[in-house]
Amino acid sequence: MHLKGIIAADKSAVETGDWKRGEIPRPKWPSRRAKAKAYKYGPLYQWRVISFVAEGHDCRVLLLFNEAKQIFRASLGVVRGGETLVICDYEYHASEPGWHCHARCADLSKLNQAHNRFGGVRLPKTNAYHRRVEFRHLKQPLSAQTAFNCAISIFRIDKAGGMV
Repeated sequence: MHLKGIIAADKSAVETGDWKRGEIPRPKWPSRRAKAKAYKYGPLYQWRVISFVAEGHDCRVLLLFNEAKQIFRASLGVVRGGETLVICDYEYHASEPGWHCHARCADLSKLNQAHNRFGGVRLPKTNAYHRRVEFRHLKQPLSAQTAFNCAISIFRIDKAGGMV
């Protein structure tokens, strides 16, 4: 299974979670390797975990959002052996040219869980033209609700049965 297959697959057992602040509980984004600071964010950050099953894989999307600093990240991960293997980060932060993603496109069985972005590609490349350079989604300013809508749209979770 590849990143494209996970995104295109039918989703089931979707749980959308709620926006929270503070430390992310490890069971929400499992990793024995991650240091404690990987789960802590300042009070301006909101996070939310969406979980679902795609092609038999336990998948998670970790949303990280800071409206004041104009930071958005949606990380798609697959849980294997108690570790979350990150296969795609879709993000915007004001310090870089625009919306972009870091994708690991190899077969999931060939990806090393110890490496977060190693072996992936950044699309578009840093110095390449970025079509979407504003902090917006579907012509709306990014807010907690549009951040959620953006994540379920890009990873096609909105196509799951029972999603509104």
